[in-house]
Amino acid sequence: MTSLRACDATAGQARASFAAATLVAIFAFILFRSTMLPGVELGDSASFQVMVDSKIISPRDAYPLYFAVADVFHWIVGGEAARAMNLASVLEAAIACGLIVVAAAELSGSLSAAVVAALMFAVSYTFWSQAVIAEVYALHILLVALTLLLLLRWEREPSLGRLTLFFAVYALSFGNHLMMILLAPAYALFVLVAMPGGWRAALAPRVVVPATLLAIAGAAQYLWNLRTLWFTPMPPASLSEGLQKFWFDVTKADWRSVMMAGVSSDLTRERLRMYAFDVHQQFGWLGPALAIIGLGALAWRSPARALLMLLAYAGTVGFALSYNVGDSHVFFLPSHLLIALLAAPAVALVGDFLNSRLAVAVVLIVLSLARTYRDFPALDRSHDQRPLAALSALTEGLDDRRDVLVIDLNWQLENGVMYVGKHERRNVAHTLLSEVLPHAPNFLRDNAEIGRAIVLNGNAKAQFDRSPFGGRFTSIADSRVSPSTIADLARAASRGTRYVLCALDPVPPFVIDQPSLSDALRRLTGGRLASLGSRPYAMVAGLVGEEPVITTSESVPFRERFALDGLDVDMRMEAWLVFDTIRRMGFGHVIAGRQHTLIVERGVSFVTIDPTGAAIVTGYDGNIFASERRYLVGSTSP
Repeated sequence: MTSLRACDATAGQARASFAAATLVAIFAFILFRSTMLPGVELGDSASFQVMVDSKIISPRDAYPLYFAVADVFHWIVGGEAARAMNLASVLEAAIACGLIVVAAAELSGSLSAAVVAALMFAVSYTFWSQAVIAEVYALHILLVALTLLLLLRWEREPSLGRLTLFFAVYALSFGNHLMMILLAPAYALFVLVAMPGGWRAALAPRVVVPATLLAIAGAAQYLWNLRTLWFTPMPPASLSEGLQKFWFDVTKADWRSVMMAGVSSDLTRERLRMYAFDVHQQFGWLGPALAIIGLGALAWRSPARALLMLLAYAGTVGFALSYNVGDSHVFFLPSHLLIALLAAPAVALVGDFLNSRLAVAVVLIVLSLARTYRDFPALDRSHDQRPLAALSALTEGLDDRRDVLVIDLNWQLENGVMYVGKHERRNVAHTLLSEVLPHAPNFLRDNAEIGRAIVLNGNAKAQFDRSPFGGRFTSIADSRVSPSTIADLARAASRGTRYVLCALDPVPPFVIDQPSLSDALRRLTGGRLASLGSRPYAMVAGLVGEEPVITTSESVPFRERFALDGLDVDMRMEAWLVFDTIRRMGFGHVIAGRQHTLIVERGVSFVTIDPTGAAIVTGYDGNIFASERRYLVGSTSP
């Protein structure tokens, strides 16, 4: 009878855990789906979107599991490739949130505390921003949460089957992101410490053999990438040469060697300030405080589990702090997950101290929902058409029967052009300047003979003019596009119109057109202002032609709330510019009347605002969204 009751209790707990996880996953799916980017993104996301359904994935592309899942998902849902891949991230992120509930309950022994942890993470700024675009991080977090859960359940009920399942999922996870290796020391030590029979039992053949075979099976995912080398114009001469090239490309050894442990010692303090800013952006100060308490509570109850969480946190955050890459904030994501999971034991402890776990959980859930309400406008990309608009402006009026677009672009835009050419506008012929410059005269002549013009973007024209062939050809502005400067937009704005203008230090080689910015400031402020100073974060807001309502210039990110002619405006700077050069969600936001009025980029970002908070006109300078001229090239000499 006692045994039956115990089974019934266990089954009831499992049902309650599944129900809570499902509800949180549904909440997360609705949240992420309602704020999802509708189409193409720039940068890495565009390269993922262009590769969907491709049968050839190079070692440089890597991520075989991610592409396999994306291909299956696109086959199921159909439609536009970019939208399908964004939706795949939404679903993966929602499932991850459900798994976090179960993992946090396993860690804390409290389902209500687990729901708190999952909601804290679901609405954290960086995870939310990655859950609405085509990126590998939603699936990465899903796999981290799942491997942690499997390991914790094995420790509670040890069996070779449970351990083998953990090995299988961990090996599979390497097909999505090699960052999983950062968890290996924590996972391995936990197995050695928690194994019944001690560390010798963990090294027995019955454990080592399946672990080894599964690791080989996990690595076999990359045969897809390796095979591609033999389809290139210059295939490897031998398997050994192929393996060397594969390893170089799949690990991106050429730039990882510079970026890994690439933060100089004199910037260590600045990096720590960035991380403090980053953690506060996700959770405020309550989240890390709860995590510290939770780690202490876990250490008291289960030292092995505390050691697992501490080592996993140290490995992931240590790597991210030393990784000199322009989007290092996304590499902090696993540490965010561990902070949220460690908050669960703290919530349970505080609940026990106050004699009401549920009451404490309800208060913290309400706080998470309040954060959701606060951040929703800033993280809502459901109406963000900037990537497609930038790419459409670049390809406007082009037709492969009449034109060939030759580009030399920032890599983020270049990836976007590849997507547009493959999926959105198949009638646009395009190529890279680097591919045609060595034989430019023949290229121009051959296209001229079939009646096609050569169209260059601004950077391509500058490179072409400096080439040995530049003097033999003339170029004229393509009248089919008419880019506007920030000064043009300011002059076109009616007096009394609400506006916000932000200036953040641009990322080289981008530069701000200072004369245009000065003209715009004079026009907007009625001649009262011609400069925003030299600090990296600056903004001015007011009514066109009148004295500014607010002018701010700071050395660190800031947030300002003010009113423009009765309209409430929230100005949020969201990036640490010393290190952040790439942020898919933007470097800041202007929220007017709870509308996402402007996504602020590095360089100049400008918007005029109607009485409801909607953007009237938006403009950029000194960044990837700045409009630029196109040029037509023709011969001047034989």
